[in-house]
Amino acid sequence: MSLDLILEQAAHARPGYALATFKEAALPFFLLTARVLTLEKKALSPIEEGCLRAADSGLTSPEEICSFLGLPKTVLTSVLAALNARECISYIRATGDFSAKVAITAKGLGALSDAKIIVPQERIVKLVFDPFLKRLVHVPPGSLFKPREVKEIGWLEIPLCGSNRPEVEDIALPELDRVIARIRPHDEEKSELLALRRIERRELVFSPCLLLFYKAMQGNEVQIAFYQDDDFSVEHENAFRELDGPAQVGAKNVLAPAEVPDVSSVLENTDLKAALFDLNEIGELAADTAEQSWKTAKPIGKPPPKLRAMTQRLVRCHEHPGLLTKALTTSVKRLLVISPWITHQVVDRAFYTSLETLLRNGVDVHIGYGLADKVDAQGKDKARQKPTISPAAQQGLEDLQRRFSNFSLRFVGNTHRKHLVCDDKFAVVSSFNWLSFRGDPKQKARDELGFLVTEPDDVASLFNDGIELLNQGYDHPSPGRSGLEISRSRL
Repeated sequence: MSLDLILEQAAHARPGYALATFKEAALPFFLLTARVLTLEKKALSPIEEGCLRAADSGLTSPEEICSFLGLPKTVLTSVLAALNARECISYIRATGDFSAKVAITAKGLGALSDAKIIVPQERIVKLVFDPFLKRLVHVPPGSLFKPREVKEIGWLEIPLCGSNRPEVEDIALPELDRVIARIRPHDEEKSELLALRRIERRELVFSPCLLLFYKAMQGNEVQIAFYQDDDFSVEHENAFRELDGPAQVGAKNVLAPAEVPDVSSVLENTDLKAALFDLNEIGELAADTAEQSWKTAKPIGKPPPKLRAMTQRLVRCHEHPGLLTKALTTSVKRLLVISPWITHQVVDRAFYTSLETLLRNGVDVHIGYGLADKVDAQGKDKARQKPTISPAAQQGLEDLQRRFSNFSLRFVGNTHRKHLVCDDKFAVVSSFNWLSFRGDPKQKARDELGFLVTEPDDVASLFNDGIELLNQGYDHPSPGRSGLEISRSRL
């Protein structure tokens, strides 16, 4: 399931709470290399089978068996001792007897019948231990990520919250037996688990998840949820809360999500009501239809402020990825994105595919980035020390720029602006880093808020303002007003 669909589902999953923010994260696990002792069925060797058959035939002395098999006594002695240790034969010498006596046991008869013998066997197994649930889990080791990989991808590492590394006594044998049964090859016979001898290695690894922050609509309570494998993990949520985990990922800093203005009872005029449209379906109603409704309204004049407010609204944190996807998949004339940082975690293969499709369809695409130039990047500001664009993202975008004349990638020089403009349909000015939000592993919970406009003049103002920034760069305050200021002046 895509991030957009997950967030849409999560936004309505918890009655009485609003989804305030989210973070792509990774849950910690321990990958264990353990030594276990099992009882295995092992095929009898030809010499072992020969000894058992000789004893079953009535031969009782080692000399008779050696003569029957044609083997020297030095070879046969160790084989008989091993069979005796496995209780397949009785190999003893009574007091006063000149030589030992050999007799086959019931276990030996069973081994001879199956041509197999049950022997204790030490083996090395790979296990995955969940430190929050404090039990083994069936997770393929190949699907887990090392800390270095998590950092490179940009996921937030969920802290262990004081959970101790697993010891032998933390693992129950029935639980271990079930896990081993699941990882055993299909063609391998079932073995009996005797003991977990020791844990030889413990490696901290991670499994990707989505960390969701919910704020109560009444009061200040904040709840943390984990979304993994297409479902909510209530067990992890409860265990994490008991370990005071929410405080360690910044839950106390979560702000209540902005409320969308209620415009259900703006005016009674039926002509003006025709101008209303669902703000959640951007661009579904053409702008000229709304304009015509304003012109036919009586008295004719400037649209009332509350009606004007219906062409703009606040955008919550979890809505931003969906807006970016909408712009990448529905633009038909132009697309503008300004983001101080660009990382390949966001500008990935799916992003390139959507972007190239737009370019092939003749859409003009403009992308601007850059917070500081190379000279300023050496300062104490940590934001200025981050690379403005990751090498992988830069290589991919510059390749598209060489291939398509309708694509412009510009290093602005020094901007903290975040713009998204899709045709004349909508524009968003936000604190959300459109092209790098997933690329900051040190970032915990944070408040992101955007302002969306759908009135064509406002959209055009923001687009022109963004294009001016891309063309001229930014080293000092511009003397003119920004598109957002122009938009607000019309309210």
